[in-house]
Amino acid sequence: MKEFIGIFLVSIIICWMFAIFFIGFIVENAWVLIIFIAFVLAVIVTIFIKLVSRIEDLERKVEKLLNNKQD
Repeated sequence: MKEFIGIFLVSIIICWMFAIFFIGFIVENAWVLIIFIAFVLAVIVTIFIKLVSRIEDLERKVEKLLNNKQD
């Protein structure tokens, strides 16, 4: 959960910077859009990080099984 919150805050900052440079403050509800996009981005990044972690764990297990089989 801490990892997700960190990613979410970084996503908000990135979206905010994008809004300042490319969108500006055209709409009053821009913050709602920025927070929503940051949330979606944080969810996607968190999912990918968890998947990479699971793949690395599986690689370690396969390597361990192969080493045991060779012995």
